[in-house]
Amino acid sequence: MSKIRFLTAAVVALIMLNLGIVAFFLSPKKPNQPDRPRKIIIERLRFNSDQTSEYENLIVGHRAGVSQKEAEIAEVKQQLYAQLKGEDLSKKDSLINQIGKLYQAIEQLHFNHFKDIKSLCKGDQIADFDLFTDELAQLFPKKAQGRRKDDNK
Repeated sequence: MSKIRFLTAAVVALIMLNLGIVAFFLSPKKPNQPDRPRKIIIERLRFNSDQTSEYENLIVGHRAGVSQKEAEIAEVKQQLYAQLKGEDLSKKDSLINQIGKLYQAIEQLHFNHFKDIKSLCKGDQIADFDLFTDELAQLFPKKAQGRRKDDNK
């Protein structure tokens, strides 16, 4: 292969690489992940506009409840790790138990939220909801459960 052919191939490859990079940065971004479960629930359960509006209200209340519990968890964790500063670790076990109870409370909030969603369903939508419950754990990634501030469950 001559030097000219090699340089021509290299220039063409670099141009294609640059075009690919530009296309990547200019392409529309994927929809926001927190919106994904909301849209899936509305579509799968075939909510009408009234049901969608009620569901939006449920989301607001659910987010507030989860955020409050997450704030409480952060506060108790702060107290727990402050125990490491001294020799007295007598509160350690009770603080760990308190954190566990707060995580249980978050799971109860999630469960009640889905009960509320089910109560929005009418007729065939209840059967759709029952089928949908098998997928709930996969719909919300582990990373998000109990950690994401803008949880859309």
